[in-house]
Amino acid sequence: MGHIAIGNSESERVIIEIVGRGAEEWAIAHVEVACDAWRGAFRCEFCAGELHQFGKEIQQLYRTLDGTAKLAPIEPNLELKLTGDGKGHITVAGKAVAQFHTGTYLIFNFSLDQTQLPAIAAALLRT
Repeated sequence: MGHIAIGNSESERVIIEIVGRGAEEWAIAHVEVACDAWRGAFRCEFCAGELHQFGKEIQQLYRTLDGTAKLAPIEPNLELKLTGDGKGHITVAGKAVAQFHTGTYLIFNFSLDQTQLPAIAAALLRT
């Protein structure tokens, strides 16, 4: 249904694969996170419009190359913040939580080039 890739290497990326729709148009997703030696995959859901709004914020970040774009969903299994330094370097900071009751989570950071932002935004806006 929808494939969003943030990052471009096997060792530094987040993949969000929309696999279905739930009640009230929630997007059901399979998420994969890879950062350095750490890898994980889990299922989560995004409220209608959350991914689309994140795509709009990434478009704005691409225009200015300064500031942030945030994915901070109601169900915070995956939180992302893309920050631009004004020179074309983009930092991705995130937190992934597969199951809230365990207390286990992954905090990660990696970098992107500004040229990757339009494709990321376009994929998010199609959700």
